[in-house]
Amino acid sequence: MSNRKYAQKRIYASIKKDVVNPRDYLKYDIRSACEDCSHFASETTCCTLGYNVAPHLKAQQKHDMELSGRMAQCRFHEID
Repeated sequence: MSNRKYAQKRIYASIKKDVVNPRDYLKYDIRSACEDCSHFASETTCCTLGYNVAPHLKAQQKHDMELSGRMAQCRFHEID
């Protein structure tokens, strides 16, 4: 008899973080934060498409880049 129904599910990160070259990060103005997107409602600090904005805010993006050299890139990002 298998214990499959009692096995824990594996939990994966829902957002893939892409590697960004540090030279490119410093040289170019990379617009990947929610605050730069047309789908971002600044009054409520939420995404009008319903996505979680926490990993895409500027402060979090900067922290992730400095810590690991990776940034979360929203695939629905539209610059105003």
